[in-house]
Amino acid sequence: MNKFLILYLSLLLTACTNHSDLQQEHKSIGEQLLSSGVKDYKQDHYLSAQQKFYRALLFYQSTDNSKGILLAKINLVEALIALSKFAEADELLVFFSQDDAFRNRAILLKVKLLFQQQLYSEALFSLQPLLSQDVGYKKIGLLATAARLETLIIENTAQQWLSKFKDALLVSRNGQQKYQIILKRIEAVIATQNKQYQEAIQLLNEALVFYKQQQDRRAIAACLTEIAAIEIAQNHKAEAVQYLNRALTVRVWLKDQYQSERVRNKIMEIDE
Repeated sequence: MNKFLILYLSLLLTACTNHSDLQQEHKSIGEQLLSSGVKDYKQDHYLSAQQKFYRALLFYQSTDNSKGILLAKINLVEALIALSKFAEADELLVFFSQDDAFRNRAILLKVKLLFQQQLYSEALFSLQPLLSQDVGYKKIGLLATAARLETLIIENTAQQWLSKFKDALLVSRNGQQKYQIILKRIEAVIATQNKQYQEAIQLLNEALVFYKQQQDRRAIAACLTEIAAIEIAQNHKAEAVQYLNRALTVRVWLKDQYQSERVRNKIMEIDE
């Protein structure tokens, strides 16, 4: 069979493909990009995930698939926040304010975005609509977030969300270890506020062991930075730099330029 006949048959097969087949093919391409992006995200390959979510977005836009567009955008926001690209993430989040299917997830992403920028009061305010809802199994996660934010905002006062989080943790059966670790980090903040530095470091080291077992690199970097802050409070500069250098190694691996630069600046401040 010569090449001209092969070309003719190829064109014929394309012409015989019906519209539903094309739709299914398009759907598969979009889903493959999203699925591959989610896999990269879970493996902390955030830049690769961002690129795949963006390609999925372009694809769904080209096929005028509104549901696919929303799904690609919400995943793209996740990757952008992981890379500390806050302005781009915030711009995309505006699109979800009127969409019922993604509104709650958009609120959580807004809270995460504000938290990473250390805008704790704004983050807790943004979380309030979800805290007032009956959201079932997710409630303990919301209470954990509210308790962390409240602890970082308020010192030496009654903390309602921390109390509610502790009560929920007592009756929780799912994911209890994860939330126990979050409680340790909250208690470390309180211990630091009370200048109980060794207790705070011990709690964070326990959290660090857990995150290493889970291979949660972002949490590892965060804990190392938190321990460094406690060492700085005690004027232990050499120890603080050691922890910050370890945190920097992780942030660079994650390709998080924003957080990497913040850690570098802290190291430079100590060295001055």
